[in-house]
Formats: sequence, structure tokens, C-alpha cells
Amino acid sequence: MDNNKKGKILLTHRFFYPDSPTYAHILEHMRVTLQKEGYQVDVLSTQPSYKLSDKKKTKKFIEKNDNGSTIYRLPVFKLKSRKIEKILNFFWFPLASFFFQLFSKRYDIVTVATTPPVLYAFSIALISKIRNRKLIYHNMDIHPEIGRLSGEFENKFIFKSLQWMDNFTCATASRIIVLSSDMRDVLITRNQKFKDKIDIINNYDVNSNEKIPGDTFLGENNKIKVVFTGNIGRFQNLETFILALKEYGCPKNFELIFVGEGVALDDLKALAQSFEGCVRFIPHQPMEVARKIIAEADMGIVSLEENIIKYAYPSKTMTYLSEGTPMLVCVDKGSELSSFVKQKSVGISIEPSNLKEIHNIFTSLSTGELSFDRKHIKEVFNNNFSQKIFDQKLTNLVENVMEHK
Repeated sequence: MDNNKKGKILLTHRFFYPDSPTYAHILEHMRVTLQKEGYQVDVLSTQPSYKLSDKKKTKKFIEKNDNGSTIYRLPVFKLKSRKIEKILNFFWFPLASFFFQLFSKRYDIVTVATTPPVLYAFSIALISKIRNRKLIYHNMDIHPEIGRLSGEFENKFIFKSLQWMDNFTCATASRIIVLSSDMRDVLITRNQKFKDKIDIINNYDVNSNEKIPGDTFLGENNKIKVVFTGNIGRFQNLETFILALKEYGCPKNFELIFVGEGVALDDLKALAQSFEGCVRFIPHQPMEVARKIIAEADMGIVSLEENIIKYAYPSKTMTYLSEGTPMLVCVDKGSELSSFVKQKSVGISIEPSNLKEIHNIFTSLSTGELSFDRKHIKEVFNNNFSQKIFDQKLTNLVENVMEHK
């Protein structure tokens, strides 16, 4: 090994490139970035398995590349029943990772994120403590609090047990990365001692370099188009936008478009049955096509149920901004995202479920009374969420941890 390397780092996560989740690609970028900075960087993950199509991308259990990184891919359960497979891997990967690191070579720093929730980070924190390794805890969302809101951790004993485990991870970590000041405040409320070890580093737009097709996708029908792209789930409160149209009518030359799949899709379609021509549904699209849709839209929706914004930060925010698309943000008043949208003039921010205000915004867009400077929005993106900013914050954090090892 090159003796001039600054130190040895192990990046860990359930999914790694070429698996399709966003963080799988972020982790690969982190590996390349830190390698360029002079660190020896290895990765611990699993065989590709996020989607059925990912399972075909089988990799060797140990991969070595030309720049000195070693990728360790642990085996995972691959079953016909996705539900049983998910449950087994939820427990298997933390256990297998623990014993892998128990007998692995020496690392100065280990990183861990929040997939699988709580249990995996706890197992890595425990082995880091045993082997005296510095830990960086990358919180993409705050568990178990967000799990309790979804109904997964309603049992008080389970919730308290998981929170104790996550507090152990936070206490063990040298640095904790969160995506917003709201997420930081949740952890500080748990324990004031976490305050001085938290860094806010939001994700960059992973797919900003995707080549966008040249032809129009949404069609040139002269309608004002407001889009929501991504997972159509229970947390997004998306029925509110259709209810606003049902209550006050569809504005002239206006179209509301939902792009994606999810558990709430059928309910939304049923709600919008009488609004043909005003509400359109488009199936999940490849990222380059989704970006084309966002670029063609007049406004993009970011919406979450009350309190969710405290524990997560919607990544589609960066995608909208990178394409210069103004946002209609429906999240808690006073949240970082709400304040950011208002201060930077990149869209409109309102509180969830305000049907009248939503309809007023749709109407103002359709009449041309409401407009935004798309060039300015792209500048805001470059100044706040660019890959360069992410890289700079990441390398500064790692250098700080390495200096205090």
C-alpha cells in the first residue's frame, strides 16, 4: 500500500453502486473524492439487490480497482418473497458487518448511514468502539422518530429501545452529519452533548449531469404545468392538491401532473377521476426523462405531512433547483426548507393542507401573475447544493476527524 496515504477509511452502507438508490451513488462519489484527497478508501456493502433489475448486476465478493480501493460485497438473501427477503436482510447485514469488521484490517475512520434504520448504525458503532475506530454517522433521516410517525415503531418499548441504540451511536460517533438545522435540533433535544459534534452537509443533486433528451415530453399544449416527481407515498400529503381543485375548480389552461409510483397512487387516481384534462398521471420514468419533465414544468411540488420535515429533507428539492424550476413547498412553517424558499425567492412556501392558498397559487400561475427567474434559481442551486460544496464540506470534516484520532 502507498505509505503516503493520509489514513485508511471504510465506507459502509447496505447498498453501493451500481445498486440504484441515491445513497449508493453518493457513497461511490465519496469514495472517489476522498481517494483523490490522498486517503486509502475501502467500501463494505452487499451484492446489488435493491430492485429486481439490480440483482442481475452480480459482483465479486472482493473487488480491487486501479486506484487502490477494495470493495467488499457481503452476500444477501435473494428470495421470491420480497417481504421476507427484506426482513431477513434487515437483521443479516448488521450482523454480518459486525463480524466482518471484527476481523478486518485496521481502519482509522468508519462511516455509517441510516439504512437499515438504527440497527445497522448501532452495530457499526459497537464494533468501532471495540476496535477503537473513529466513526462518522451520516443521518439521511432521523430514526426512530420518523418510523414512529409512519406507524412502524408505535410500541413504546420498541421505540425507547431503538432510541437508546441510536443515542449510543450518536454518542460513539466523532462527527454526526445531518441534512438540515431541523434534523440537528431533534438530536440536540435528545441530548445537548451532541450539539458540538453535528455538521450540516446537505446532499448534492446526484443526477445533475444526466443527459436530458431534446424532445418535449409533456407536450406543447400551452398549459401551465405543476409537477410532483418521485415516490407517491403516504407522507407527501399529495391528496391536498387534488382536493384544492375539487373544492375551487380547475384554473384555465392549467395541468397538475404526478410522475412516479407508490402506495398512495391508486387513492390519488380515484380522487382525480372527475378531473381528466386537469390532472395527469405518468408512470415512473428513468432519471434523465424525469429531469426533462422537471425542466419543462412551470413549478415543482415538495410536500410533506406535518412534523416530517423535522426528521428528513426531501432530495427532490435539489433536482428542482438544478433545473431552475420554482417550487411550491408545503411543509411546516418555520422549518429550514420553508425559510430557505422564501429568503432565496425560489418559489412559494405554505403550510400543509391549505386548500385555498394552493388554489390561489395555481390560479396566479395560470394567469401569469406569478412568475420566477429560472436563471436565479439555478444560481441558488450552484451556491448552496453543488457537488463542489458537498466535496469541500466532506473533506474538511474527514480531515478534522483524522487530526483528532
